[in-house]
Amino acid sequence: MKKAVPFRIAAGLIAASLAAAAPLVLAKDSKPPPAAKAPAAQPAGDIGFASGGSGQPLDVTADQGIEFSKDAKEIIARVNAKAVRANTTVTADTLTAYYRDKTPPVPGEPADKAKKPAPDAAQPPGDKPSDGSGTGGSEVWRVTADGNVDIFTPTQHAYGDHADYNIDDAVVVLTGDHLKMTTPQDIVTARDTLEYWENKHQAVARGDAVAIAPAKGQRIQADTLVADFAENKQKQMVIQVAHGYDHVVLTTATDVVTGDRADYVVETGIVTVTGSVKITRGGNQFDGNYAVVNLNTGISKLLSAPAGKPADRQVRGLFVPTPKKTPAPPSDTAPKGP
Repeated sequence: MKKAVPFRIAAGLIAASLAAAAPLVLAKDSKPPPAAKAPAAQPAGDIGFASGGSGQPLDVTADQGIEFSKDAKEIIARVNAKAVRANTTVTADTLTAYYRDKTPPVPGEPADKAKKPAPDAAQPPGDKPSDGSGTGGSEVWRVTADGNVDIFTPTQHAYGDHADYNIDDAVVVLTGDHLKMTTPQDIVTARDTLEYWENKHQAVARGDAVAIAPAKGQRIQADTLVADFAENKQKQMVIQVAHGYDHVVLTTATDVVTGDRADYVVETGIVTVTGSVKITRGGNQFDGNYAVVNLNTGISKLLSAPAGKPADRQVRGLFVPTPKKTPAPPSDTAPKGP
């Protein structure tokens, strides 16, 4: 087996945990640049693409090494590429980082206003890597991962065929087949895209989106699902609040609830469903505009409208009697006569 070639990129490259437009430095044994002022603490288990490892170097390995393109301003790590920074790791067949000229901020002006290069910005770096001082005058602004993508922390995994990370916005978008994000308690899947908004600790699943809590036997499906993550007492990133939009289907051990929108607060176990609500329990069906489902107690309430709002339709219930089972005739065990 061919040995992977190690590289260290200080404050640059890869979606997994780039500081917001940090300077690019590449060297096999270079020392990381002096640490900048510490940002707000990132939860240890969160996918920390932009802020989770700010100021820390990014270690990259690839079986075929790394290719530089001065004209295209891109750096490519090929074959079994892996990038690690702080608690976040990205693995893929290929990793590509795109860099640009960096415009120094005007004294007294916030640094984020100097992200885009001016026409007379510093010259791009040559093919020779920087000396590690972080003064090369370039910054990574976008990173892509292709083929068997896995982005993970100690408590989260995100899978896809392709990942595209915009460092300025701190957003990663995964596409491809079998899109999935997992935590110790939840599984989120999607057909079209799976996004993670780092600064909001929020995942957005689009297209036949499904969130499952296997241990609780609960499932919510919608055209689009938005899940807000937070750190629990065990320092694990888990879903705190989930919102479903369009063609919502909530499945519990006893009920199937459908509607136009659902809002689920995990701590209380309360799900509110609005818009053409239907609740099916066994053979019985209930129709209304507003439902409150308590997943912890198993009690569901169907209303014509939320409290304090006028109702525009009645609540309707269809109760289907359960057929009585006809007892089986007793078996003939008496002895037969002659």
